[in-house]
Amino acid sequence: MTPSAKANGLRQLLQLHSPPRGTPSRVHAARLRRCLQRHQTLYTAASTARASPQQPSPSVPSPARRYSQASTLREVFEPSKKPTKDGILDRLLSAVQSQRTMEVFMELKALGTHDEPYKVMEALIALPATTFSELVRSLDPFRIAPRADVTNGFRISRALGYFSPVASLDNEFGVRKLYYNTLQLIRSVLDLRQKQGRDLTLSDYIVLLRCAGAASDIETAKAIWKQSREGGQNKTASSGLAYNEFMKARFLTEPIYMQRDLARVRLRPRDLTGHRKRFSKKKLLYRLDRLRLNIFAHQRSYYGRSPNQPTHDLHRVLSLHQPIRRTYSAVKKKRLTVDRDILSTYFIACGRAGSLKELLRQLWSTWRISLTDLKNHRETGIVGGVLDRGLLFRPNLRVMNALVDALGCTGHVVLARKLMIFLSHKYQIPIPPETWSLLLEWTHVIASKPASTEYKILGDPNRIVAPEDVIDVWDMMVSGEHGWSATPVEPEFKDLDIYVKNLIASRQVERAREEMRRGVAIYESACQDVETALFERLYRSAPPEAVTRHMRAKVKQHITWFAIEVWCWTWLETSSKLHRSNEAFSSRVIPAFVAEFKDFLPNPATYKTSGGTVRLETPQNSMRHSWSSQVTRSPPTALRVPDRTKPKHTHLGTDDAQEGKGRPLIPVVMESGKQLYETTTIRLNRWTKEMVRKRTDRVFGQLEKGLTYADEGVVDEDHEAFGRALNEEAWRIQKSGLKKRLVLRSLLW
Repeated sequence: MTPSAKANGLRQLLQLHSPPRGTPSRVHAARLRRCLQRHQTLYTAASTARASPQQPSPSVPSPARRYSQASTLREVFEPSKKPTKDGILDRLLSAVQSQRTMEVFMELKALGTHDEPYKVMEALIALPATTFSELVRSLDPFRIAPRADVTNGFRISRALGYFSPVASLDNEFGVRKLYYNTLQLIRSVLDLRQKQGRDLTLSDYIVLLRCAGAASDIETAKAIWKQSREGGQNKTASSGLAYNEFMKARFLTEPIYMQRDLARVRLRPRDLTGHRKRFSKKKLLYRLDRLRLNIFAHQRSYYGRSPNQPTHDLHRVLSLHQPIRRTYSAVKKKRLTVDRDILSTYFIACGRAGSLKELLRQLWSTWRISLTDLKNHRETGIVGGVLDRGLLFRPNLRVMNALVDALGCTGHVVLARKLMIFLSHKYQIPIPPETWSLLLEWTHVIASKPASTEYKILGDPNRIVAPEDVIDVWDMMVSGEHGWSATPVEPEFKDLDIYVKNLIASRQVERAREEMRRGVAIYESACQDVETALFERLYRSAPPEAVTRHMRAKVKQHITWFAIEVWCWTWLETSSKLHRSNEAFSSRVIPAFVAEFKDFLPNPATYKTSGGTVRLETPQNSMRHSWSSQVTRSPPTALRVPDRTKPKHTHLGTDDAQEGKGRPLIPVVMESGKQLYETTTIRLNRWTKEMVRKRTDRVFGQLEKGLTYADEGVVDEDHEAFGRALNEEAWRIQKSGLKKRLVLRSLLW
């Protein structure tokens, strides 16, 4: 509690910077804390002069002492309350103790460029194990995400990068730069400490694995796992938690690990070639390969590629079946307890690797759940399900989500929907909105291109999904008539985005137009959130959380606007083709649509009529991108081709007794008589001269940096001459150079 003398002094200081009437209480509190930090030295000197010579013993607790949840954390940092060597780590440890995540990150980056690196190394090595572990845990991605990641909960698509600077928060592989930099930073600190003979704890390795997973870096996760098992101190041999975290990072089972992009980790039928599926018709394999190469030829970035193997897509690296078999065999060999968490992670890993049979086998061996018809998933039934395995091993929500994610990854979304409803009724598990949203998104991914094209080439009826199936999942979700606790679900905007796209794809344009109005209302609400967060940020003593809230609101505004623009473009293209011969539709409905959604139309807006193509210029919409002609290079991709210099040969004869040098070699030919050759891997690149979009704003948040006051913390002697609060605010804006045009550009986009 602040003493009265101290509070009176701070009130006198606050009068010089009095905020206008109606300022939120949290802003007052932040200003008071900042004022307290600036004048702490003066108050300490004054209070020392007035203190009595007899001070109470520090060992006797004060009756007014209040305990809180941070008391344990203060005890952990008890050795660090004393100034560290040369005071190098004082600010860093203070940020860790107060759990200010971004300040911890910035302090560590500042220590990396310190003038005396040897003193920094000595100070880091001298930290106690408990203090250092708390420092490492403060950089856990699951702590950073809700506090520092402004894109938390959003998916940044490849197409968004052509219009919005939000895409600048990702690197070239589509991974958040925040998590990538965190991984590099924390790994360098841990390597430095380990080289000096200081052992790392199990919690340190778990945080490292999580950082590698958040950066979608599979090779780094494998290296960290190998490092934790070396040196004769097998810290992870008897820990099921460590194996669980490794499987999560190795197979990207968490939403934050796959950047909330399900299409990035979707299993391709082409990935199964060679070890789990034999293509009797090689023409199917050829068509799948041609589809893959056509997609590659039109790419201009490494988005969705593996950071360690740029020639391979991320789903290709995840689809290997040997790693998950080795990991789960090690769990069994060490006789670790396989609980629901490990089993759920194993289900998702099987989905990434395409092991559907192993997934169904685990369902049968664990809960005696089986299918009545494996060949027809739309007509099959789900039977079984034991109830006497105990409460600790009954299927829970985590198991249900894992099965939906695993089956959706392999393309069996029809089976995933039936199994989800079966588990809900059998084990009385309520289906939350997150599970419905996961099923809806997976159904949309499988029903859209190129997934639908791949399964049509493959000829698998169980995985051929139409947009009508997505609409059926939506109707089941909002009706609340399915599941154990039948409660309607209130969809989020990303669910509405999927619903509108599939309504347009199924040619229900009028119904889609009604749902688009709901999306516009959500966008207007997002604009109001941006306005509120912006004016909270404009205060001189705004808390750091105000900046994060403003940037997060801007991200939501950009993503919402881009989704609505895609709706408008798709609606015009589909409806104009569908009603091209209808003159009334072209002369009435489309002009009404253009007038209603004019703020979201692309520039120019294009649609087709019976007389030709119409292009409408929309000058009221700001140009968020420009066109330029340039020669682009596609990212490299790997391709297996025959090596004409190495014909394929085999030994003549099949008798085992003839093994040796005397067996002659004969060429291997096809039935048509063509010679077969050994295969080799080549790298392909494609150079194309084309018109390329370039967004106007390159870096997200660059514009908002000019919103801070230029003279923050400076007190003018003639400030009292203005008197009223209105003139005071006008003086601030004029003095600091805050431009009206800059504020308006920050509000609108």
